[in-house]
Amino acid sequence: MRKIPLIFLVLTAGCTEETALQCPPNTSLIGQYALDFKGVHDAGKQCIADDGGPDAATELTADDLGSRGATFCSATAADGGIELQFLVAGKGGVRTADLLPDGGFHFEGDPVVVQGTTCVCEVIDLQALDGFLLSNGPFALLPDGGLPPVTGVAATLVDTISISSSDAGCICNLPCTLTYNLTSKPF
Repeated sequence: MRKIPLIFLVLTAGCTEETALQCPPNTSLIGQYALDFKGVHDAGKQCIADDGGPDAATELTADDLGSRGATFCSATAADGGIELQFLVAGKGGVRTADLLPDGGFHFEGDPVVVQGTTCVCEVIDLQALDGFLLSNGPFALLPDGGLPPVTGVAATLVDTISISSSDAGCICNLPCTLTYNLTSKPF
């Protein structure tokens, strides 16, 4: 079974990028990282295209999507807690999420309708990033409520792909997922 990446990844598509973005006004820099994307092949869940040809079943999760520069910032949330802000080089917008006491976070994008896909049909992509800020020991907020030194990020990116219409020509096993483990290197 040959493996090819799905052409409509919203967050991860592109070549290696080592340039992160600046934090928005009224936020503080947590860190800038090169995020490495490694494919996770979830049996029964991952997206597979089947065009009926000699190599009929094609896994769409790539083994390695390379690196992408990212910036993590912090701000005071409306409830007084810490809000994380996540910016990715080459992708517009700032994603926000509450920081959990254990350093955890959950970023979820808006559903995106994508045309011209490997599935040969229009699909909806809903992307979620779940992970943790890493420190030199167990993550714990400082006595003043601030962050400890953050040494990196570990996360999982899941694109949940579903059909956007009743297109009978779709060749993928929808709904399905594209899953990537992310590790980081500061820069």
